[in-house]
Amino acid sequence: MSKRHTGIVNGNALKLGVFGANCSSGRTYAALPESWHASWDNNVKLATLAEGLGLECLVPIARWKGYGGGSNPNGCSFESLAWAAGMLAATQRLTVFCTMHVPLHHPLVAAKQMATVDHIGAGRLGVNIV
Repeated sequence: MSKRHTGIVNGNALKLGVFGANCSSGRTYAALPESWHASWDNNVKLATLAEGLGLECLVPIARWKGYGGGSNPNGCSFESLAWAAGMLAATQRLTVFCTMHVPLHHPLVAAKQMATVDHIGAGRLGVNIV
């Protein structure tokens, strides 16, 4: 069995990470021209930067549609488990979370999916259950 790398389990008392990068605008709901564009390339660049800076984790938002309006915050988003699989493949040390809405995912299917994704990341998948 391959060695597991649990990036969030370390000697740091304060854990730092990035939240919401899988959604357009991230956590900024303003109509700013420089708001976050959640492209795949931007997410990989951000994950690489976060890892290089020594951050411990990435945590996505599980969003099914945007908020509407002119700027439509979170109008474009990556599904969190598939996104986590890709982010784990693109990094070496970060713990990458998926966000799962309990009423929407059958437990057996979710467990199998998460076990597979955890293998991709050699033990670095975290789960945010909402």
